[in-house]
Amino acid sequence: MKALANRDPFRLGLVTIAVGVVLGLGVLLISVIPFGKSTYTAVLEQSAGLRAKEDVQVSGVRVGEVRSVKLVGSAVHVTFTVDKGIHLGSRTTAAVKVATLLGTHLLAVTPEGSGNLPHDTIPISRTSVPFNLQDVLDQGTHRVEQLDSAKLAKLFSTMARELAPSTQQFGPALQGVVRLSDDVARRSDQFGALLKAARSVTGQLSASSGDLIGLMKQTDLVVSEVTARRAAIHRLLVEARRLAHNVNAVIGQTKADVHPALRALNGALAELHRQDGTLRHVLDTMAPAVRYIANASGNAPYGDLHTYNNAGIIPPNDGIGCKLAGNC
Repeated sequence: MKALANRDPFRLGLVTIAVGVVLGLGVLLISVIPFGKSTYTAVLEQSAGLRAKEDVQVSGVRVGEVRSVKLVGSAVHVTFTVDKGIHLGSRTTAAVKVATLLGTHLLAVTPEGSGNLPHDTIPISRTSVPFNLQDVLDQGTHRVEQLDSAKLAKLFSTMARELAPSTQQFGPALQGVVRLSDDVARRSDQFGALLKAARSVTGQLSASSGDLIGLMKQTDLVVSEVTARRAAIHRLLVEARRLAHNVNAVIGQTKADVHPALRALNGALAELHRQDGTLRHVLDTMAPAVRYIANASGNAPYGDLHTYNNAGIIPPNDGIGCKLAGNC
């Protein structure tokens, strides 16, 4: 206590003020400088109601907040932060969207492209804002002023005159639309099940895309092979047609000769068939006689024949008689 009483109150006040200033600056830096975040700028055509402290989202997830909204020239520059782990590529886009019905907004950032965002700034060409009601009213007023009121009145009068006979049908038509809407509302569960089944089929097709692509490749190979052998198949068909033509020509040329020969052959076969019993009897009768002759001659299945031409049985000038007589 005595040491504190001996100190200069003026110096103690200065030290206290300095410590307070340092603490205030530290708190200010902590609240202003975003630690663990990256700061970017988006150039907008208009603010669209976006304010500081509102969310910055990537794919619907909050990754930062809007730090400031300032008018620079004819454009609005929005400074915002995102987490360090979010990488914004060279073609990153940003859009101002309505967050709630109470009028709060958010800045939706879509990272795209490779590399880094040039100058950490999203240009106005890659940003979008909700439609401006004033612009819509201005454009609509200009368009309405260009309409011809007289022709428009004539158009409405003509429509009223033409639709007057059909007024009784409008009621049932509207009732039919209402019933259709009620049916759709009642069958919403079935529609949901149908969409779920369609999604399942789509997922199955997507999962089997590799097999389908492989099947298409195999089909392409088969078609390529058939195409490559098309010339050989064509040549085979041409040769087969030529062969059929030649066979037809041969049959046509030999028809006159073959027909009588076949008819004579049929006659001979018929006669042999009629004489089958006689021939069989002759063969059965001749077999013992031939066997006895072969045994008697001693030449196995051969027989010797001796004759003399002294009686003039064989003419001397005949070749066979010459050979038999031995005087050729």
